This record gives sequence, structure tokens and C-alpha cells, in this order.
Amino acid sequence: MLRMILAGAALAFAIPAAAQETPDYTQVSVETAPVTDAYIAAYTRRDWDALEPLLADDARFSDTTATRLFGPVLSEGREAIMQRFRVSYASITHMEFTHGTRIVSGENGIYEGVLHWGLDLGNGTIVDSVTPMVVLLTVADGKVTEHRDYVDYAPLLAAIEAARGE
Repeated sequence: MLRMILAGAALAFAIPAAAQETPDYTQVSVETAPVTDAYIAAYTRRDWDALEPLLADDARFSDTTATRLFGPVLSEGREAIMQRFRVSYASITHMEFTHGTRIVSGENGIYEGVLHWGLDLGNGTIVDSVTPMVVLLTVADGKVTEHRDYVDYAPLLAAIEAARGE
């Protein structure tokens, strides 16, 4: 009987302890949301001046889904990321991200949607594409520390082939 009482008391004390973890999760999620929302808005507008202060000094950007098209896409450090965005994204004529699912969980922001964008191929040919996309952002101390893109580039490849008459 004493064991049951002690087990019940231990369980009763364990429940409030577990419940105390929820505010930390909630608080971190509440703090993360405005950072990731502002970042995704600046990123899809290509507003690099608004995006830059949202990046941590040691931030990391990657798009492993682009490797077979563009080679390795990895930038480490705010300066390298901003250089990539300002130079490599210069051939993008427009970008509009239509949000599907938005998840902010703890220090993570996940944005799933469709990116409508144009790409200048450099010979006067601009291709227009609508590609499914997922952006994963990680935040620490109010700054984005990691940005990962995952894109289905098949629609872009089809648009390029059509523009070239292939």
C-alpha cells in the first residue's frame, strides 16, 4: 500500500514537471515566429537589405536539391550567404511564394508552398516556372542560424527545355 501511495505521489509530482516544459516550447515558438516570418518575406521578395540583419554571423545556407543542376549550394557565414543571394540570385527576374503550410515549432520555422519565379538564361530568354518548395529555418538568439531550401526543380527544367525547343 505504501508503494502505491509513493508511486502515486511521484506521478503527481512528475505531471507538473512535464507540464512546465510546455511554456518553454511555447515561448520559444512565439519568439521564433516573427523572425522566421520576416525572413521568409524578405527572402521571397529578394529584399536582401531586410534579410541581412536577420542572419546570425555564423549562419548556414544550403539547397541539396539544387546540386545536380547548379553544383553544390552551400554558404557558411552571413557574408557568404549575402554574396550568394546578391550575385547568384541576380538572374532571377521575379519570385512570388504562395504559402501552403507554415509550422513554427520551438526554434524551427518550416514553410511549404509554391514558388512562382522567372529566370533569365542570359541570352534574352526568360523562363517562368512554378516549383513546389520547402524552406526550413532555425533560429537562435533572435537570428536565423540555418536556412535550408528543398525545391522540386522538375518544372524549371521543363520550362528551360521548352524555351530551348528541346
